[in-house]
Amino acid sequence: MDTANTLNLLDSNLLKLSWIPFVTALIGWGTNWVAIRMLFQPKSPLKFLGIKIQGLIPRRQKELATKTAEVIEKEILNQHTIRENILKLDLEPYLQDFAQKLVQNRLGERLRAIPMLGSFVSDSTLEKVQVMALEELRKEAIPLQQAIADEVERHLQVKELIEARISEFDSEKLESVVQHVANKELKTIEWLGAALGFLIGIGQVAVLLVL
Repeated sequence: MDTANTLNLLDSNLLKLSWIPFVTALIGWGTNWVAIRMLFQPKSPLKFLGIKIQGLIPRRQKELATKTAEVIEKEILNQHTIRENILKLDLEPYLQDFAQKLVQNRLGERLRAIPMLGSFVSDSTLEKVQVMALEELRKEAIPLQQAIADEVERHLQVKELIEARISEFDSEKLESVVQHVANKELKTIEWLGAALGFLIGIGQVAVLLVL
């Protein structure tokens, strides 16, 4: 076979094989596209040729809820964390506001409404009562804060609460949130599938030409 015939045959083979990288790129893109969609779809189980098909998240939502709740409780948030944060709260601004409202708005109005006594209730008197009330509130604030923290730690079950909320979370809303937040990354995964498929196709063409 002369050189011209060899070149013509090579060109013919290249032309016939040139479509392979594009087909494999399409397959790679389509495979990743389907895989991403099957994270959430179908939401209800479907049977196809005797095989039950359902999206990963809807099918394993309860299990994911349990595992997520365990991780959050163990690594991030637990009763002790909540208790510690309650004890760190600065109640002083609330105590001052409460003492003012209690004395000036409530007790003051009632005392001034009492016949005879009301004429002796002045603003300076109420201010003194307010100072005394604030001092007493400060004495009771820390014990009350500790009592509330103890009750929260005793009765608030973090794991069960998180697990229940995740289990009840609408899968459609979850899909919408994921698509909105990670849309760029999901698109990148799809196109990476296409790029990988294209490279595989080129490799196949090279192998076929050698053979």
